[in-house]
Amino acid sequence: MPVNLKFDHSCINCEKINTDDRNLKGLPCIKCLPNETNDYINSLITTNKLYKLEKYIRFENEFKDFFNFFVEKTGLKLNGYQKLWTKRVLLSKSFTMIAPTGLGKTTFGILMAIWLAKKEKKSILIFPTITIVKQVVEKIKKLDKTIKVLYYNSNMKKSEKEDFEKRFKKDDYKILIVSTQFISKRKEELKNKFFDFVFIDDVDSVLKSSKNIETIIMLTGVPENIINETLKKLKSGQKPEIKDLKKGILVVSSATARPKGIRPLLFRYIFNFNLGKPSFFSRNIIHIRYKNKEINQLIELLKILNDGIIIYAENENEAKKLKEALKKNNIEAGTSWENFEESFEKFKNGKLNILIGISSYYGKLVRGIDLPEKIKAVIFWGIPKFRIEKEDLILPDIYTYVQATGRTSRLFKGNLLKGASFVFEENDEIFEKLSSRLFWITDEEFYNYNDIDIKKLANELNESRKNIQNKELEFSSKLIIVESPTKAETLAKFFGISSIRSLNGLISFESITKEGLITITATKGHTYDLITREGYHGVEFSNNTFIPIYNTIKKCKDCGYQFVDNYDKCPKCNSKNIDDKLSVLKALRELSLEVDEILIASDPDVEGEKIAYDILQYIYPVNSNIKRIELHEITRNAFLKGIDEKREIKENLVKSQIIRRIEDRWIGFELSQKLQTNFKRTLSAGRVQSTVLGWIIQREKEYKNSIKKFTSFTFENGLKVEFEGIHENATLKIENIYEDTIAPPAPFNTSTILSEISKKYKLSVNEIMSILQNLFENGFITYHRTDSTRISKTGQAVAEKYFKLINKPHLYKPKSYGNEGAHEGIRPVKPISPEELKDMIKEKIINLDKKHLLIYKEIFNRFLASQSKEIKVKKARLNIITENSKKSEEIITEILEDGWNIFMPIKVIQIMDENKVTDRKVYNKHTVPLFTQATIIEEMKSKNIGRPSTYAKIISVLFERKYIFEDKYKRIIPTKLGKIVYNFLNSKYNKFINEETTRTLEKIMDEVEKGIKEFQQTLHEIYNEIKGGIK
Repeated sequence: MPVNLKFDHSCINCEKINTDDRNLKGLPCIKCLPNETNDYINSLITTNKLYKLEKYIRFENEFKDFFNFFVEKTGLKLNGYQKLWTKRVLLSKSFTMIAPTGLGKTTFGILMAIWLAKKEKKSILIFPTITIVKQVVEKIKKLDKTIKVLYYNSNMKKSEKEDFEKRFKKDDYKILIVSTQFISKRKEELKNKFFDFVFIDDVDSVLKSSKNIETIIMLTGVPENIINETLKKLKSGQKPEIKDLKKGILVVSSATARPKGIRPLLFRYIFNFNLGKPSFFSRNIIHIRYKNKEINQLIELLKILNDGIIIYAENENEAKKLKEALKKNNIEAGTSWENFEESFEKFKNGKLNILIGISSYYGKLVRGIDLPEKIKAVIFWGIPKFRIEKEDLILPDIYTYVQATGRTSRLFKGNLLKGASFVFEENDEIFEKLSSRLFWITDEEFYNYNDIDIKKLANELNESRKNIQNKELEFSSKLIIVESPTKAETLAKFFGISSIRSLNGLISFESITKEGLITITATKGHTYDLITREGYHGVEFSNNTFIPIYNTIKKCKDCGYQFVDNYDKCPKCNSKNIDDKLSVLKALRELSLEVDEILIASDPDVEGEKIAYDILQYIYPVNSNIKRIELHEITRNAFLKGIDEKREIKENLVKSQIIRRIEDRWIGFELSQKLQTNFKRTLSAGRVQSTVLGWIIQREKEYKNSIKKFTSFTFENGLKVEFEGIHENATLKIENIYEDTIAPPAPFNTSTILSEISKKYKLSVNEIMSILQNLFENGFITYHRTDSTRISKTGQAVAEKYFKLINKPHLYKPKSYGNEGAHEGIRPVKPISPEELKDMIKEKIINLDKKHLLIYKEIFNRFLASQSKEIKVKKARLNIITENSKKSEEIITEILEDGWNIFMPIKVIQIMDENKVTDRKVYNKHTVPLFTQATIIEEMKSKNIGRPSTYAKIISVLFERKYIFEDKYKRIIPTKLGKIVYNFLNSKYNKFINEETTRTLEKIMDEVEKGIKEFQQTLHEIYNEIKGGIK
């Protein structure tokens, strides 16, 4: 599907310019490989042109070599996780091994050390106990007797210890195998040793002494002074920057508890990864509520469940009362506050059925155990809560609840075990808050105990754990690429963030799913843009074909100036402190080498499609398994659905974006050059912006010529009526009274929300779009760049659920507002009320502010109104009569039956007996108003100028160029400069900035998007039009 583009820095071999056609064939550029051939590697070798590609060839060969070696030694193939770990080691990346138990972490470490030894590289394997050290030594001897292995344990004979010391000092070994205790005691001797591969089987045992961390880091060749300098910066709150540090590879098992203190941060800044903790958000948990805290019900439940139960109380006093109550009913239970180790061992071995603990986040029974094959149910005697002192608020502790319930279900030996949570809670308000937060975080819901067959559930929990056997996991590793770091983190949180890595400054989040490991990262928008210095404003013309040329986007970190051409320093301020998207692309290419599949989830519009295509052509030479996924809302279910419905990139969408960009560039650059030549100063112009600027200038003229006298009358009932001219008296007469129904408004789309919010809160459209972006990326609303008002069945279900939650199911009347299509109107993705969102912001569950809350409230209420039934009202038709004029008004006098007005109240005006005038005013008024940001968007929408994704940008560019400004009433007024620029353009180049041409070009680009118009033909037409008209 090549489009015929050129991309600088994209050649897999020389990292210079290459075509998308060659990249999508996996071939180097024409300079490296003049003639296309399948045997291009030999051609490059023959012509001495094998450069960067050699690294990738070596990587592929080494992976095949280790794969075959592993099969030869074990008789088994590498599983999916081991493949991933192998690739990372071969790429010299340090990392945390994130995987469920029983997937061959230790076997991988041993085999990698042997393989490296055969390549004359040294490894150290560190295990928590002497027993494991001995087992590993025996295993290595069986696998390969030729490898020089040195190990230590305190039970060795004197002669063996002497031999160890002699060989240890001489570095007479390829593999050193020791315990954690050895690391603690021999720091001074170890700190001058260097190992190519450092493997830690149990990082928890190492972390018990923070000094061990420094020793381990020195084993990889990092000098002690670098460690000390890094620690010093961390302690003073500075961010260390460590570059070009040669070191060995560090591979550690995942931690089971969150590392404390500053020293664990050394892993982040020296090795570019955080010590990970496996978060298994692949869960299968049923949540059940008991509304009353009755001991008899608890006893009955315990008898049905029988064993594998943890009970959480809110405090120790409550827990002790529970223990006594169980004892009276001849039920034995262990506790977390006395003889815990003994009780836990009995529980683990099946000699004790129940443990009682406290529901606190760091409680022993909340975080300190991992026994899903045994723990099948948790019971909460009261929801875990916490207090916000300043506001005297008591709120549910959702993170403790999620963590505790996770004890009952996760992947175990390839099986997803089923778990159950039973909540005894009498406070409805607290329970509803917990329920909504759980649904937001995990998509899991609560059931009432009356609706569940508990005996049947108990059997299901038992069956889930019967005859557990190792299943061969259908594992795949995926790289998910999005645009925004916030979106990346939100998606990762749906599955639990197990580890965070950094590569060339690109942050990636790792999570475990049932299918395997996903790595999620973000490009922060476009990576490529058209160049400016070559061709016709960045487009080459050759053999009657237009070839757009792209280069990576650069941004000056000092002045913020953005450019694309290859400059050594910022063209604006001469700073060399440049952020180049090339570093992002290189990081993506490396990450792509590790994984089985790449899924690009940039925004679901033409801009997102072009971003996806740019990434595709760059990555393709190293991993061709690339697909596109669309996320119209950021939820766990939408994400999984997106993966299931992955697709190829749509070529016509990409072409449409390219034409839009080229047309904007060609006309914009040509008009700007004419302005600069004529006015001898730096001025710029764009097609759509100039059209809109013309409207604003014309509107100001009309505004100035529209002053007239008006008289307003206010009646007793609050009705206010305005007449043109001067009038002395007015009377109000009722023509008739009748009943009517009023349909609800449609949900918001981009134009209506920008217009409504801008009017109501006086916010700029740029700020509104930024807030909407945040709400979308954090998983609260659907995609906000849309001209649709359609509501899907999924959206209707959100409304239905909320109506049930507030006990108003009779108000629910689902409506779709349009035919099936990809896009929806803007709506909430879950039934989370604005009040609940406000609490979540207070609890710091989500990082949003008051403005986000205001806009979310508008979206939420408008959406629910759209899914409500009509309002039945009483209306009055009134005649207001003055001495020489008459006007009719229709008012609502009474609401007979509620509907959508519950969410969007409407004004009711009562009819008075006499309806006297209480106030009269005479004043001057403009009959034509100036534009506001809200009304200019309405104008663009009504005249089909611009798109939902460009409305805000068009207005903001006019402000940035100082062609318009806002007065204190937020009305838009053209500046003197704006008028000069527009008048010049309108007098000489009206054809390119008038409304009709702009509308026609928009239509042409829509036709390219739909595949009606051909790409090259359209570019020829636009080029000829510009060349013939701008002289």
